[in-house]
Amino acid sequence: MKKIVLSAFLAATFAFAGSNSLALDLELLEKGKTDMTYESFFDLAKSGDIDAQTMLGEMYLEGIIVQKDYEKAFFWLAKAANSDNIKAQYLLGTMYENGLHVAKNIDRAVSWYKKAASRGDVLAQFNLALIYKEGKGGIQKSMPEAFKWLKMVENSQKSFSSNLKMAKTDAL
Repeated sequence: MKKIVLSAFLAATFAFAGSNSLALDLELLEKGKTDMTYESFFDLAKSGDIDAQTMLGEMYLEGIIVQKDYEKAFFWLAKAANSDNIKAQYLLGTMYENGLHVAKNIDRAVSWYKKAASRGDVLAQFNLALIYKEGKGGIQKSMPEAFKWLKMVENSQKSFSSNLKMAKTDAL
């Protein structure tokens, strides 16, 4: 079981990092190494770009370049999550799970996590496993349900490792 949990953390770390070019721009923006600016993200988000809405929401959620502002984070993440952005769905779930700008609501967190997890978000899968393992916030404790989500994390990690090996082979 410890091996599965460690694999889950590793998979989540790799799967979550740099999933698209805007995520990379956000990381570079934080380090001051890109031409992308807050205004660029804001303009793209206002024009309806779902990835930019997600990144702007994450900027406000984490305090990257801007002051942390959970109300603004929630606004942008909800727009993107309702447009089926997986990362935004996961992040909105964390806001509900932790009571950031909204009342803590594990049922809503689970709902958003399931939307993201069913589409492959490893962190959402892992959070669901923990919620069901602990029976958090009124959710009925269920080891079979926890194991189901943890197994999905493990499968995602195996898939990632396999794809990484193929990419290395192709590069040679």
